[in-house]
Amino acid sequence: MNEKADNVSVVIIAQNEGRIISRCLESAAWAAEIIVVDGGSTDDTVKTALAYGAKVFQHKFEGYVEQKNFAISKASNEWVLSVDADEIIEKSLSEEILSAVKNAGAFDGYYIPRKNFYYTNRFLRFGGLYPDRQLRLFRKGKGIFEGGRIHEGLKLRGEAGALKNALLHYTKPGIEAHINTVNRYTGLEAEKSLSEGKRATGYTLLIKPAAYFIKHYFLKLGFLDGPEGLIYHLISAHYVFIKEIKLAEKQGLNNIKPMSTILDRGKNKGGR
Repeated sequence: MNEKADNVSVVIIAQNEGRIISRCLESAAWAAEIIVVDGGSTDDTVKTALAYGAKVFQHKFEGYVEQKNFAISKASNEWVLSVDADEIIEKSLSEEILSAVKNAGAFDGYYIPRKNFYYTNRFLRFGGLYPDRQLRLFRKGKGIFEGGRIHEGLKLRGEAGALKNALLHYTKPGIEAHINTVNRYTGLEAEKSLSEGKRATGYTLLIKPAAYFIKHYFLKLGFLDGPEGLIYHLISAHYVFIKEIKLAEKQGLNNIKPMSTILDRGKNKGGR
C-alpha cells in the first residue's frame, strides 16, 4: 500500500515478544506513528521495535489497562489504533482504516473483527471465536481502557461504527503456551472472585465447565474447527474448572460441599 496515514498512531504494548513483533510492526508501517511501550523485555523486542522506526517507551508492567492507557498517552495523532504485539494488520484492514478516518463523520471509534489463530496457525472460525469484534480504533481523548488485571476493554465517549476487515491474532503458538496461560490467568481470576465475595460451589465446579464445553463445542459448532477446535474448547473448559478450584482452595477446601450446592451459582448475595 503506497498511501500513508498522516493522522493515525498505532500503539502496541509488548514484553518479550521477539517471536512475532516484527510482523506486527511491519503491518503497521503505513501509520504516521508507531508507539511501543515495553514492560521490561529481556529479549530483542526493543531492538526490533527501534529497527522498524517505532518510538519506544519503557514502563513497568502493572496491568494491561495501565499499560495500554500509558501507550495511548504517548500518541500524538488524532486517531489511535491499539493492537497487541501478536496481532497483524492486514493490508485490506489498513486501507479500510484510512478510508474510515477520512470519512468518520459522527463516529469517534470503530469495532474491528478479529481472526484468532491457535497452535498450528489454525484459524478458529466457530465456537463463538469469530468475529470477536474489538473496539480498537478511536479518536484520541475519546477512548480509555478499563477493567481488571486480566480482561480489559475500551470505553468510548461517542458513537462507534464497525469495520469489515479483520485483525489477525496469532495467539497461543502451542498447547504448552495455552496451558501456561491458563495457570497464570486462573490464579488472577480466583483472586478477583474472592475479592468480590463469590464462592466455589457444586455448580461452578461440576456443571459450569461441562456447560461451557457443550455450549461452545456443540451448540456453537466448535467441532467444525477440527482437532484444534476440540483441543481449544477442552482447555477452555479446563480453564473454568481450574479457576473455580483455585477459588475453592482460597476459601478452604473443607468448606466446599459440591453435592449440596449443585444448583448454587456461587454469586455473592448482592451479586451481579
